[in-house]
Amino acid sequence: MQILTGELVRLRVFLRPFAVAKYLKSAREPKLHLGCGSKVVPGWLNADKFKSNADIYLNLNARFPFSDNTFTAIYSEHTLEHIPTDHVPHLLAECRRVLKPGGLLRLTVPDLGIYAARYVAGDRAFFEPIIRKYAENMAKNKKKYWLVRSPGGAFMSRAVHRFYHHRWMYDFETLKSCLEEISFSKVLKQSCGKSLKPDVGAMDGEDRSFETLYVEAVK
Repeated sequence: MQILTGELVRLRVFLRPFAVAKYLKSAREPKLHLGCGSKVVPGWLNADKFKSNADIYLNLNARFPFSDNTFTAIYSEHTLEHIPTDHVPHLLAECRRVLKPGGLLRLTVPDLGIYAARYVAGDRAFFEPIIRKYAENMAKNKKKYWLVRSPGGAFMSRAVHRFYHHRWMYDFETLKSCLEEISFSKVLKQSCGKSLKPDVGAMDGEDRSFETLYVEAVK
């Protein structure tokens, strides 16, 4: 059933040109929400590869089906870490291509700096919710979750493909350097809800702010 659902979502690619045209015709400031998941936000073109409730089907590993200089803003929440590392340059370049001059890209990802600092500080309370979650899951799959029993195990669960299908863990220095190489003119580290564009910052979910790196880049 899961495979069938995935294939049916993929078929929505044939409806995408109509959905995009309709959105662009009505949007005064077109904004693209990448990897929206179940979070479909009015006023944005919500794109996802897996969720049927998204406005459009979009595979982030492929060329975006949009013209150059289309959007005033792009938002992506906890999606970049799932992209294979060799596809990341293409994805970031596509974001820049479809942004209007002066357009804003906002990326949020698990913050390597936060996790490393909490681990070195011996802050077990920070990792305890993760440890408890995996202790509950151990009854379902002991072999998979057996090692997640300490802050070190909880830290590693955020950084390897086995647990959350994460491909990388980012810090600000890495993202800033990558975005600058792709010719974004300004790269800033932000906080939850704080943005160069208030309506873009309003997309942030408070529930993950404790672990999140917020980065903005201007075309």
